[in-house]
Amino acid sequence: MKKNLRFHLVWALIAVTAFVIGAQLTSSDESKNTSSSKTPSTQLSTRSNTNPSTSSEEGKARIKSSRRSVDSSNRPTILNDADIAELGQEFRTAKGPIARRLAFSEMLKNLTPENARLMRENIAHLPQDSAEFREFHYAWGSLAGQEAVLHGADTPKRDMAATLAGWAATDPASAIAYFDSLSPEAQSSGTHMKWGAAFGLADADPQLAAEFAIERFENGDKEAPKMIQIATSAALRSGDSEEITSFLTAVPEGELSIQAHQHAARELAKTDPAETVEWAVDLPDGDGKNHAIGTSFHMWAGRSPEEAAAAISSVPADQRDAATYGYATRVVHDNPAVGVEWASNISDQEARGRALVDTGRVFYRKDQQAATEWLSNSGLTPGQQQQITGGK
Repeated sequence: MKKNLRFHLVWALIAVTAFVIGAQLTSSDESKNTSSSKTPSTQLSTRSNTNPSTSSEEGKARIKSSRRSVDSSNRPTILNDADIAELGQEFRTAKGPIARRLAFSEMLKNLTPENARLMRENIAHLPQDSAEFREFHYAWGSLAGQEAVLHGADTPKRDMAATLAGWAATDPASAIAYFDSLSPEAQSSGTHMKWGAAFGLADADPQLAAEFAIERFENGDKEAPKMIQIATSAALRSGDSEEITSFLTAVPEGELSIQAHQHAARELAKTDPAETVEWAVDLPDGDGKNHAIGTSFHMWAGRSPEEAAAAISSVPADQRDAATYGYATRVVHDNPAVGVEWASNISDQEARGRALVDTGRVFYRKDQQAATEWLSNSGLTPGQQQQITGGK
């Protein structure tokens, strides 16, 4: 197998992925609501004709000139209050998404710990769940750390988690030390601080994010499986099969390992399920490997059931049950009778029973009469049949 999987993954971090804008803030517009922090200020579109602090055209020219005078290192320009007010006006009144994006990128590029509070006044009107609101606070957190996080304690909106994400991405040790100092309620309440930590650590180092998820899991956090998925998504960005495998094998056997393997296989198979199967069968033995194989075939069956079915025979014999399980539980949604037939071919008795229950439920829901006839000759126990029919 090629070292690079050549998978162009879409960063679909679960429901809370709006925290992530990339540590360098240099993503393009195609990268899910992220902002470019290196857009030249000379490309800004039409500027506002109203400058609250400068009445003359000469004054406006001075501000524009000062904002274009960025040296070759692209360090932020030192803006005075009038400059910031003008920049905020541009952002609020921008005509169209491109002009708005350019104005917002200019704000991020020139953001400093010293001007952040004043800059924030120009985005305070945004909804707390908007991408730009979160991106701004992520950037502020990456620059100012605890100062930025603590500012959110006095604001009515939920910005502390986004600033913690930025802090954790740039200084994970300090950010996690701060997070650990919080009460359990503060870590997990409506402030969403644990999610800020999870996303920020994933940007810094996927392994750190995995360790955070494992610790949360050991402490009883029921949402830790989602956190391991965040870490896994970050690991997948490398596109390197050896790095991804190394990441997965570092997760201890158990529920989180299964979640990580399933998530990796699901995302990779979106692009090339055949190559994902090739990768999965080479993983170290264990429940994670079995679930990766099953998930790969599950995804492949949804894309090309004929190709996936033909490929099952090429899988090593001791892994075919996992492949068949994944295939059967997907194809049953399109052809219930075929799905339960594939499930019945699983050699391991326990796994076969689970697969027949899983596929049988779908069969019964789609065609109760045909499923009832099938059940009478299925060989399933009365208890298993009740799981399929719901006790009917």
